[in-house]
Amino acid sequence: MISRRRFSQTTFSFGLATIWAAPQCGAAQSHEQVLVAGATGRTGRFVVQYLLASGHAVRGLTRNPDRARSRYGDAVEWVHGDVRDPQSLEALYLGCDRVISVLGATERTGENTPEAVEYRGNVNLIDQAKNSGLKQVIMITSLSAGRADSDPALVARFTGMQWKNKAEHYLRASNVPYTIVGPGGLRDYEPRLQGIWFQTEGQITVGTISRADVGSVMAEAARNPAALNKTFRIINDPDLPVDGWRDTLSQIPVDA
Repeated sequence: MISRRRFSQTTFSFGLATIWAAPQCGAAQSHEQVLVAGATGRTGRFVVQYLLASGHAVRGLTRNPDRARSRYGDAVEWVHGDVRDPQSLEALYLGCDRVISVLGATERTGENTPEAVEYRGNVNLIDQAKNSGLKQVIMITSLSAGRADSDPALVARFTGMQWKNKAEHYLRASNVPYTIVGPGGLRDYEPRLQGIWFQTEGQITVGTISRADVGSVMAEAARNPAALNKTFRIINDPDLPVDGWRDTLSQIPVDA
């Protein structure tokens, strides 16, 4: 059994983006500009690191650019915006090729609920991506989000699940090229200690995954055409090769 070591994320500098970068395979390195919503979050920081390591220019959406710059450095272009306010997003898409949403609700009531952030916030990002003609929207949801259509008990237990599910449906119906990444329980384990199991809706089982590994998958989706118009449910699996998922990606069928 591979030990899953914890590590601290408190001293990130995006200027050190290559520290955990996996070997680059498949598509050539990109020089596109990617807008990341949730770039300062616990998972979003890894998405940014892997994007930078792949040669992307990153524009980080935040409500406090000065604080983000002071904490994480200036390798990212920090821009002010609020996903709950669609008008604040319009100018931020100029010059961007793709948008990645790593949004997560922080409240059950108030201004940052799952409905306000994970559904309506994503709807605003998707609508603006469509209006701006972006090449792709990449969105994080959760391992069981697809089950909200058929499992009312799950929705009753995890009320935020329905809003992730609604966001998935909205993105698939938007006619914007997309990738949906649904990770299992997010953990602060070191990256690349285990392989990654890509599951279909009929295979969903309980599992966890390193936030850093999720970041790697989402960044790969921004550079690999094999990820387009697919929904991935992913967990770590110690029985799989660390980088085997890169080949698996191309074998997954597009969404029906």
